[in-house]
Amino acid sequence: MALSGTKRLVLAALVLMTVAVLVYGGWMIKHHMDYAITNAVFVDTESITNIGFNRVAGRIVEMTKREGDEVKEGEVLAKIDPTDYRLLVERVRKELAALKKQREALKTTLDRIDPQLHLKVDKAKSAVKAIAGEIDAVFLELKALETQISQIRRDRKRFLSLYEKGAVSKRKYELADTELKIALRKRDALKERIRVLKIKLDAARKDLKLALQDLKRIDETKKKLASLDEKIAALKVQLKDLKRQLDYCTLKSPMVGRVAKKYVNVGDVVAPGIPVYALVDPKDIFILVLLEETKLRGVEPGCPAKIRIDALPDEEYEGVVEKILPTSAAKFALVPRDISAGEFTKVVQRIPVKVRITKGDVDKLVVGMGGEIEIKRRK
Repeated sequence: MALSGTKRLVLAALVLMTVAVLVYGGWMIKHHMDYAITNAVFVDTESITNIGFNRVAGRIVEMTKREGDEVKEGEVLAKIDPTDYRLLVERVRKELAALKKQREALKTTLDRIDPQLHLKVDKAKSAVKAIAGEIDAVFLELKALETQISQIRRDRKRFLSLYEKGAVSKRKYELADTELKIALRKRDALKERIRVLKIKLDAARKDLKLALQDLKRIDETKKKLASLDEKIAALKVQLKDLKRQLDYCTLKSPMVGRVAKKYVNVGDVVAPGIPVYALVDPKDIFILVLLEETKLRGVEPGCPAKIRIDALPDEEYEGVVEKILPTSAAKFALVPRDISAGEFTKVVQRIPVKVRITKGDVDKLVVGMGGEIEIKRRK
């Protein structure tokens, strides 16, 4: 019995559909054999940089970025109230200026009197030496005169004896007596000169002592000057550090990237090191694939991959397998399975695979986004 035209059309359609299903099924089977496919895909990064205010604390008065915003290296991200740090800088600056002024006055005085005092000491030493030398010379002269007087006394006594005997004239005796009187007056003059010189020597020694005491005060002044130099140096270091802290009141981006998280808001009080932003460098973003262990066949470093991100359906991404991590994701679960008793339910483990992105707009990716991946297997 011949089939009607309608039935033939229906039969033909069924045959075509069956062929199409078989072809599609065959293609799907081959596609799954050639590709490792999974939707356990996440956008990840190895470097989320938490940044906060370094060494300074205070109330935040300005924040310039929101989550997802792009940032440039050196760009201002936030500020805290710098009033207290500015006051500290001004106080130390004024203290430093006062010490410098004090040092300048002390140095001027020292430069003026230091040479004078050294000259005064040198003169006093020279005077003491000269007077002491003169005293020694007069003493030698007196000693010689004493010897001469002794000889004159003997001569006078001898002439007196001869005169009384009539052996010499009276004039001879009187000359010897006059010579003795002159020598005695000369001796008295020398003794007086020594007395005066000793007075001068005492005065010169007092002048030297005073000059040396003044010189000691110069040494004390120099020590004060050295102490001021140390204080000034310490204040300069402190001022430099305070200026650095004042600069730290402005938080700047250390890198080019995007804001992944904003932890605080304007008006919040933060302590040193407390995270204010979390930044992500787009260059460090990669695709983390948790691939079933049954699909690892043929997946090796260097295998190309096509990536689809759920939140960005119009974007095309490609990548390449960079490494297959040596442990399964379950190994680092918060509550890992205890298999020591030998009682467990066998489940397919997922192995982390890192895929480096080679094509696509990475700036649009946000850490944590999910998607699907097809990794070309190597035969």
